[in-house]
Amino acid sequence: MITACGVYCEKECHAFGDECQGCNSLKGKVSWAKFIGKETCPIYQCVNDNGFDTCKECKKLPCDIWLKETKNPSMTDKEFKNDISRRMDNLRKYYEI
Repeated sequence: MITACGVYCEKECHAFGDECQGCNSLKGKVSWAKFIGKETCPIYQCVNDNGFDTCKECKKLPCDIWLKETKNPSMTDKEFKNDISRRMDNLRKYYEI
């Protein structure tokens, strides 16, 4: 399962199967959202608000929501850049963008 932002749940999410059944199943109400003061992942919310299935449909990819709002503060800049690249690659691979 690929999330709206390109995370491959089964392989890439440490919470999948334990505290998370995937963003789509949870309708974006992921456990980490509380750490940024939200109830719902801002990326999921944006995708939903715009009537998209994933970010692949948006011409702004990757947008400020990706680059600023949902940046994991525990990641180095290099790790974050690699994470963004990996998710975009997933979206390209699975959704041919």
